[in-house]
Amino acid sequence: PPPHGSPSGASWQWRALPGMSVPHDYGGRGCVLSDGRFAVFGGVDASGSATMSCEALTLDADGGRWDTLPPMHEQRWRFACVAVGGCVIVAGGGDSITAEVYEEGLERWRRLPCSLPHDGQLFSTGSALL
Repeated sequence: PPPHGSPSGASWQWRALPGMSVPHDYGGRGCVLSDGRFAVFGGVDASGSATMSCEALTLDADGGRWDTLPPMHEQRWRFACVAVGGCVIVAGGGDSITAEVYEEGLERWRRLPCSLPHDGQLFSTGSALL
């Protein structure tokens, strides 16, 4: 059990999650959406191709399921990803100099009107919201 804030009598244990509809080998990014689901974006699939796929994990008493979200406009891997204010912002990755935002309430992606600096080393970035 977690040492802090654990409800009394709670049962904590690891459990296997269902597989995603698009298996990812590496390079995808994830964050927690405003409704509490965990979402995974992009990455490289088993064939070695970058993907635009997006899925959200819902956990309940019966287990869990992955729900498909609309795909990003661009294939991305090793990019920055952050959730803020009901939106998810993704930027860069691989050779990309673009950014886009997923509006959770409208369930759509929009391209952001900006270009990122690209010097051949701007990938595998992390992100955090403090």
